[in-house]
Amino acid sequence: MMVEFKRLFAIALAALACVGMWGCGDSDYVHWEKRFNGVLVALVDDSLALLTNYRKYEECHEIFMGSDECDPGITNDGLFLVNYRKKRPPLWGDTLKEHVGLVYGFWRDSSALFFNEDEEFGFWKIGETPRVVGKWRCETPCKCGGAKYGHPWKDGNILLKMVQQDDCPYAVLDTATGNVKKLRFTGELGWLEGGDDVTYIDGDVVCLKRLGKPTGTIMLFNEGKVVDSLVYDHYTGNVPKFYGAFVAAYVYKKDVVEGDLIAKFSKNGFERDYPETWLYSNTFIDSSGNSISYSSEDLIVTK
Repeated sequence: MMVEFKRLFAIALAALACVGMWGCGDSDYVHWEKRFNGVLVALVDDSLALLTNYRKYEECHEIFMGSDECDPGITNDGLFLVNYRKKRPPLWGDTLKEHVGLVYGFWRDSSALFFNEDEEFGFWKIGETPRVVGKWRCETPCKCGGAKYGHPWKDGNILLKMVQQDDCPYAVLDTATGNVKKLRFTGELGWLEGGDDVTYIDGDVVCLKRLGKPTGTIMLFNEGKVVDSLVYDHYTGNVPKFYGAFVAAYVYKKDVVEGDLIAKFSKNGFERDYPETWLYSNTFIDSSGNSISYSSEDLIVTK
């Protein structure tokens, strides 16, 4: 009996001590991670790029004598205009208190495209704060959630390239109504079937396609006709992508730079005088092997 009394007395003392120590496991807290390094959103011109970063966090509830329960989240997104030829402080940069989902690859009218957690879309223009346009609604079989790339489209609308949506690989966001509808490659757009990426530039629809063997040649089509090609023995089978008025195509060759080889294009073909530029893990590399990247410490708010 005396032993049992001592055991219960010890437990009671421990419980009282826990009360004096902020509840000893009955409290909420937030664990913050540092901001991420810059990630490419779009290539703006021959020397400027748009980068983003954000912070991860965990909202946790402390459990006494057990594992804490935590819910992860993302917030505090930033957008930065940087020089990828000569490293220097951002020409412009800003961050938000909340989280928005930036759509990679999209660049039009000095603006990036974003979606927020209220199922709204809008544009974040360089030098300004984000502007919400309205709600967006996806028609079946398209799903609004998940990763996606974006490109300009006809009539001021936006072409969305959906990631891992086999039933809706491409969709058009009507910027006037917010409706997102599957783009079907039929009729006058039938020539786009089998393409790797599609965009709209200077009044024409253009498309990237790998022809023949999966490596070596990437063709640029304009309204169904081949206008130019990129020939390189070591293009891999990875899908090439549009980034604004640029193309990123993955290359691997032993003893040579590995990563995306960047090419500039117009609706009439590729521009041969664009300096050799590579992108590897968000690091820009020139023909001499000089590299430029922007860490979280480099990406400062300028306003």
